[in-house]
This record gives sequence, structure tokens and C-alpha cells, in this order.
Amino acid sequence: MKKNKCILLLLIVFAYTYMVQAADVEKCVKSEVTSVTVYMSGAEIHHNAKVKLSKGKNTITFTSLSPKLDSKSISVDVLPKDVTILSVNSKINYLVKKVDNPNIKILRDSSESVNDQLTMVANERETLQKEKDLLFKNEAIGGTQKGILVEEIEAAADFFRDRNNEINKLVFQLLKKEKKLAAELSNINKQLSELNAVFNPPSSEITVVVISNKDEQAVFEFKYIVDGAGWAPKYDIRTDGIDKPITLVYRAVMFNNCGLDWKDVKLKLSTADPKQGAEKPTLDSWTLSNESNIRNSNYEEDIAVNGLRNNPYQKGKPYNAVDTSKVKFQKIDVSELSAEFDILTPYTIISDSKPYTVDVTSYETPAKYEHFAIPKMDDDAFLVAKITGWNERNLISGQANIYFNGTYLGQSFVNTNDIEDTLMVSLGRDKKVAVNRVKRVNSYERHIVGNSVKETFLYETTIKNNRESVVNIELQDQIPVSQDNSIDVTVVEITSGNLDKLSGKLNWKLKLAPGETQKIIFSYSVKYPKNYKQPAKKKYRTISVPSF
Repeated sequence: MKKNKCILLLLIVFAYTYMVQAADVEKCVKSEVTSVTVYMSGAEIHHNAKVKLSKGKNTITFTSLSPKLDSKSISVDVLPKDVTILSVNSKINYLVKKVDNPNIKILRDSSESVNDQLTMVANERETLQKEKDLLFKNEAIGGTQKGILVEEIEAAADFFRDRNNEINKLVFQLLKKEKKLAAELSNINKQLSELNAVFNPPSSEITVVVISNKDEQAVFEFKYIVDGAGWAPKYDIRTDGIDKPITLVYRAVMFNNCGLDWKDVKLKLSTADPKQGAEKPTLDSWTLSNESNIRNSNYEEDIAVNGLRNNPYQKGKPYNAVDTSKVKFQKIDVSELSAEFDILTPYTIISDSKPYTVDVTSYETPAKYEHFAIPKMDDDAFLVAKITGWNERNLISGQANIYFNGTYLGQSFVNTNDIEDTLMVSLGRDKKVAVNRVKRVNSYERHIVGNSVKETFLYETTIKNNRESVVNIELQDQIPVSQDNSIDVTVVEITSGNLDKLSGKLNWKLKLAPGETQKIIFSYSVKYPKNYKQPAKKKYRTISVPSF
């Protein structure tokens, strides 16, 4: 009998042990952001976490993830390989909130404290006003009784006057205090708005169900795509002289508004499409035209850049946040073959939608320097650098800051969509190359020939090289092109220039020694019917002026 009891007890112990081992173990784990691949619109966030697994089935929930993750893009790997992944799911958890930035928490606490003080001031003012109302509610001294002494009337009048003045003084002091607190609150709210502070944003969770053959330590690596991030190229172009090479500093300006801070992480920039599918590619028609590949039109995308209301804290009401700004995007064309750039230095990019500048790389490349001028449009000559071999650098069209001899000259635009092998970069105005274009008034002629009027115009352009080195300059001008058979345009003189008859553009390529001055003269005549409305012989531009 005792033997049977022992066997039964052993069976119960073994069954309980098996049930415990077979039970589903659930764990909530916080992961670390190890690297981020930032696309021009969107990002792929990589996480890493160590988890102690129990033998059997384990349900691991990774918490505090970006609320903007794309559930279809989740990819999970686990080591060792004998751990089997059964399922992967994600959800947004509105109950578990993201930990606030310490700076935001300090400001928010200050805002709440100032709001409490404003409420107390308002209560004190209300109490004083009620006392004042009660004081003058019954103007009859002594009620309806008669025979009040003069001394009592005087004493009552003194009391009313003194107390009324005291109340007014207290109210005045409270109003000044209220004004000061309101200004302080406004500054706090502006600073919170500058930080794009969001009160307790939600977070996402990824739940992974695995089976382990034994108790062991496992390493989970997972990644997903998020919206609310992106980058754009930005360049610094530096040169110390027209006989020196070009230094091109390649930078990226990026933003993070995915709801998750990237702290001291490795970054990779990519021009690929993060949401490209698995479908095989197909070729579309490739046409060539004069249309520029740069689309300068800007569009705005709502990317939850959150600011603050004027009064975020109100007694008994939750804190609110509203969108106050948008991230602007510019449409540009990039090569069909995507490029990637590994950033060697780890960066911290806070999820506040602010622009962060990241150094990508720098190149030193030889360049050929030339000058360029269109004097009828601008009195200055422009220095242009012609860079070869640029298409091997995976450059992308973008804005560039120009520095010459350590001086900032302004901004230019690097257009890498040109099919030419030479990249043209404008380095700004060169005041040491003087260009002056005048219309010779004494050379103007107007003749009537039969039923026609003939007018002749002459222009003179002077170019002087004030530099200590030789200058090569390309000069452009134009003559009008007739689109009416009754109007005839004839070129009279062009000083060693080339004429494009279809567009009327004139082109000169000149070489000036140090201190040398050259003159360019061109003239043309316009013949039109005498009774014809005079054609516009000048090219005009349209501007806006006030109307009174």
C-alpha cells in the first residue's frame, strides 16, 4: 500500500514538472537601438536584446518601440539557431508611455507650478472682490436705526475708506503678480514648443513567440521601417584660389520624428526606396527632353511635428498637443542605382523633428576655373568650377555653401542630374573681374525707308581683369528673334562672337591677362512697317509694386 502511494506521488511530481516546463513563459523586454538606416523619406531601425529563455514555449514582448513602425516590415532573427520562431505580431500600447526627455519634464513641471500659482492668485482676487461687494452691499450706516452720532458716522466712513483702499492695493499687487506669472508661463510654453514636446506619446510593442529546447541565453535582432524620418544632402564647397583644388564636404541634414530617440547609434544613409516590394522590376520608357530633372516645387508632408497650445495645463483638464509645423520636402531625381553611405561616428538624433547635421565624407578634387557673365541681366562676373569625375562619388543634387579663400560667398546648387561628365558649380560673384555693358546712344539710328521704319542699336561691353592671374571668361548676350514675317531683325556686327540664330543668343569665350581690358561690340537693326505697332525692342521683367 505504501509502495503504491509512493509511485502515485512520483507520478504527480513528474506531471507537475512537465506542466511547469511546458507552460508558456511570458516576458517583457526593453531592447537597444543599435543602428539606423535613414532613407530620404523614412528609416529602418535595428534593435538588439538579450533574453534568457526557458525550455519550452516563450512569449517575448519587446516594449517602448516607435509608434510609427510599419508592421509589415518587421523582421526578427534569433541566435542560437536551434530556437524556433513561431509568430511575430505588433501593436500600439497606449497605456505604457514613453519616458519624457528630462529637459521637457523640467519645463512641464515648471509649467504646472506656474499654473497652480495663477490659480491661487485668481482665487485671492475673487475673495477680495467678494469682500468689497459685501462691504458696500448696505450703504446705510447703522441699518434703519435713528440717532446715530456724528462720531460713529465718521468712524464708519474711515473704516470703509481704509478697507476699500487696502483691497484695491491688494488687487493691484495680485494683477501685477498675475501678469508676471503669465509672461513666465508663455516663455515656458514657447520653449516646450521649440522642443516639439509631446505629452506621454504612445509606444509600439513587438511580440515574438519562440520554442527553446533548453534553458539558454538568446540574442534577438529585429528591425522595422518607420515614417517620420528622412535626410537631404548638403555641401560645403571650399577653395583657396583659382589655382587650388576644390574641397567638397558632403553632409546630410536629417530629422527624426518617429517617436523614438536614436542615442549614440551607428547611422547609414541610403537613397533606396524603403518600401520597395518583392515584385520583379519592369522597364519604362526613357525619354530625353529639355525639361529640367530638378523639380523645384516644394510640398509639405504632415509628419506629426508637435507643438503646444498657449496654455497646456488647465486645472482638471489633460495636457494637449497640436501640430504646429510641417517638414518641407523638395522633389529631386536620384540615380536608379541606389547609393549608401556608412557614417563612421555614432550620432544621437532626438525624436523632436529638428534638423541635425551629419558629416558623411569629404573629397579633394582638381577643378578647372572659369568665369561667366550675362551683363544684360547682372553686372557681376561669376566664378564657376568645372569638376570632372564627380559621377564616381555618388553625389545627389542639393544646396551648397560656397567658401572662397575662407570667406563665405553664399549658396549655390549642385545639380548632379546632368548627363555631362563635368559638374558645373557656381562659386559666386567675383568682384575682381569687372563687367560693364552700355547702350551707345550716339550710335542709335532711325530711318524711314518707304513704308517701313528701320532702327539700329549698338551695345558695348567692357571686361577688365583686376586679378593677378589669367582669367578665362564666357560672356553671353542676345539679340531679339522675330516671330512675325513683317518684322525683320538683322545682325550688323558681332565682335568675334558666335550667334545661335534660333534663340538669338550670343556667346564669347575670352582670355584676359592680369590687368587687361577687352571690349565687345555688337549691333543689330529692326525693320518693321511704318503703321505697325512698335515692337518691344527691350526685354522686360515683371515685378510687383504697391498700388495706391
